[in-house]
Amino acid sequence: MTVTNLIIIKIIEIGPVIIIPSILFLVGFITTRKPLKNLKNSAFIFAGMLGFAILLTLFINFFKPIIDTIILNSPKKFEIIDIGWAASKEIILNSPITLQIIIGVFSLNIVMLLLRFTRTINIDIWNYWIFLLVGSIIFTITEIKWVGVLIALIVAAITLVLADIYAPFIGNYFAVMGVSNPQTQVVTWAPVSQLVNFIFNKIPGLKKAHIFYEEIQYKLGFFSEPMVMGFILGFVIGIITKYRNFQLNVWPNILYALLSGFKLAIIMILMPRLVTILLKGLHPAINDIREFINRKITKRVLYVGIDSIFFAGMPSVIGLSIIIIPLTAYIATILPGNKILPSADLIIIPFLLIWAV
Repeated sequence: MTVTNLIIIKIIEIGPVIIIPSILFLVGFITTRKPLKNLKNSAFIFAGMLGFAILLTLFINFFKPIIDTIILNSPKKFEIIDIGWAASKEIILNSPITLQIIIGVFSLNIVMLLLRFTRTINIDIWNYWIFLLVGSIIFTITEIKWVGVLIALIVAAITLVLADIYAPFIGNYFAVMGVSNPQTQVVTWAPVSQLVNFIFNKIPGLKKAHIFYEEIQYKLGFFSEPMVMGFILGFVIGIITKYRNFQLNVWPNILYALLSGFKLAIIMILMPRLVTILLKGLHPAINDIREFINRKITKRVLYVGIDSIFFAGMPSVIGLSIIIIPLTAYIATILPGNKILPSADLIIIPFLLIWAV
């Protein structure tokens, strides 16, 4: 374990909530001559990301009782526990190639931009951790440093290309133009979603079905309001959580279900508002960066690589997550051969679902 590794881990542990606004704040001194505007944009981004991160944690914790109910009522014995980031941290912490990978990925991005192999400027330094993890795992297996670094660079190159390909999808759906998502663990699921959609379009009956969140929202009317939908879904989840002893304690269990409904309703009301605050700072910050690049460097259309946290709080994503998170736990109990108890990494589900909506 080197001093360099400890510094890198400490930076990663700070998390995107601090790192991304800080990077955009520093970049803002170059791209705009208005320091107060730069400070305001960064403050909005920080406030939105901090609030969303807190709510996302509450959102995931909301499902713990129903997941516990699902697990307890399953005859399956789980031998492997999902501990999430803790395992990745230990692998990266004990790797001797972390600094080489960071320098290599940063240099690769510049070279690919110069050679026009990518349009993405990856300012999301925090998400370098996935390249560090991949390279460190390969080194652990092969014990050859250059192989670990090479595989990490290949993964980074593929990630940048995929980020370019799917940037227009992000811009059109989430109305955030000029950005891409160079997160390996997220953007690699975009082709899978596209393939599933392609297959569905070839199935008679399904190909004529157009199920969009906006259409469902229009047809449901009052019941599609985040507060109402959150309360109804939360109440149902509360009832399911207590179904085994519901008749023994009817009123306490109904009260529990009502409180569950109120909790989820509050979360669903606040999340879109925090995303609005976040985007209020992101839009002008990204526009300043793009204008600076077009004015000083190149007229070529480039994308600013940002974290998927900017999109995971959209109502369509959160609405689908309410169904998928407990469903994931249930699938784990019936999937033949599965020995993993999903827990810590359930928090990534809203980020993956940005490609499903």
